[in-house]
Amino acid sequence: MVRSRNRRSSSVIASAIAAAIAAVILIGAPASLAQQMSPVVLFTSKEQIPLKAYAEMMRAGILQIVSGSAKEIPTVTDVSYFRCALTGWAPKGVLVASEELFKSEYAERRLIPILIQPVAASTVAARAADLEKPERIAALRRAVNVPEGGERSYFFLILSSGDMTRYYPFRIASPK
Repeated sequence: MVRSRNRRSSSVIASAIAAAIAAVILIGAPASLAQQMSPVVLFTSKEQIPLKAYAEMMRAGILQIVSGSAKEIPTVTDVSYFRCALTGWAPKGVLVASEELFKSEYAERRLIPILIQPVAASTVAARAADLEKPERIAALRRAVNVPEGGERSYFFLILSSGDMTRYYPFRIASPK
């Protein structure tokens, strides 16, 4: 009986030590390492931004943010590519829409095709060439009825797993 208790307490202590070491490593890790651990990351020419919030299409035909909040939707100056390491989920495209998509099923939207390249066993890089040119972004905004300036436009990386689809929102700042 004494041995059994010692083994249990040893395993509990070992687990606690491992958790403490992991916490120290993560807390002390540089921001880029923490962002690399995020399963969906948007790469710009200067930084890597984890896409944390996502929306789903409701039965009424509108998008609703179901994970995260509107505060977590990043605004970037440019888009290079996306890295997706969410096992079982594959990027399907990028959707462009106005803020109206959160309110009306009749909101204009455009689907942008993407090029997918495997990076690792369950990681892919996805590139949308239309997001690399400011004039093309401006044309897409006009097509979805966003007023000049584009403050009300949204871009969504679409990930799919079987019959489930997630829309990871981000915004692209208008050039000044």
